[in-house]
Amino acid sequence: MPITFRAAGLTLALSVCSGAALFAQASLNEVLTRHGIVVKGGIASAFDTHAVPTTPVTPGALAAPLASLTAGKGGEQINGAYAFGVLAGRSGRAASAQELAAAGVSLVQMVGSEDRRSRLAGTRVAGRIFAAPYDRSGVSPALPAGLVDALFAVLNRDAEVDQLIAMEALGLIRERSAMPSLTERYYFYREQNKRSLAGGALEAIARIGDGNAAAIVKQAAGDAFAQGKDATALAVAFARERVLQDGSIAVIQQALDDRSRRDQARGYLAELGAPVP
Repeated sequence: MPITFRAAGLTLALSVCSGAALFAQASLNEVLTRHGIVVKGGIASAFDTHAVPTTPVTPGALAAPLASLTAGKGGEQINGAYAFGVLAGRSGRAASAQELAAAGVSLVQMVGSEDRRSRLAGTRVAGRIFAAPYDRSGVSPALPAGLVDALFAVLNRDAEVDQLIAMEALGLIRERSAMPSLTERYYFYREQNKRSLAGGALEAIARIGDGNAAAIVKQAAGDAFAQGKDATALAVAFARERVLQDGSIAVIQQALDDRSRRDQARGYLAELGAPVP
């Protein structure tokens, strides 16, 4: 009898938790849809495609995503993070300083999580909403305490996906202290024929743009590393346009017709301040 009761109690508890999670996701979907974001492929998909609100994000609009991010667990928190990232936008322009600060605390915890999905979401969203302005003339969002250290910890993990997302985030926030490590990794990845990782390092180097970034990009642009129609070749085109401004944006625009690179191209165009179809 006690066993039956405990099993029934557990079933009820799981049902309540599942129902709460579904309600939270439905609420997030409603908020995103109200701002013109298509969530047919899921909230993470809207983040991946660099979807931009077509309705202004007004005060209070971020309440539901922020609540899921700061108080949710598991999938609810992950969805909340991606929804917040979509609505707050690059450099957190649509969020208040208080909202960014609150989000930052939870994102740093996610970046340091042992759960891969949580770590992936936290790192990617943190990179986008705390990204330094492209034109270098704007004010960069205040980074939450512990974020940079947490990103370096992810960079030093063994999994390649961890290294890629950490390099992306460090580049987006323009963390200058990462340049020596990124430069060393770039050449190491090239020597090891780890093309995608080398492309990620080059992308981050170009975003930071300090030191010998121009020389590195020029070298990459002039050899076989820039050839082909994969994600790495597109990263080289982005680096060239970002650092050298040599008209390589045309290559990025052409990649919009390639389904495998469309999202990557959309992100680059948005970052460069160009129209995004």
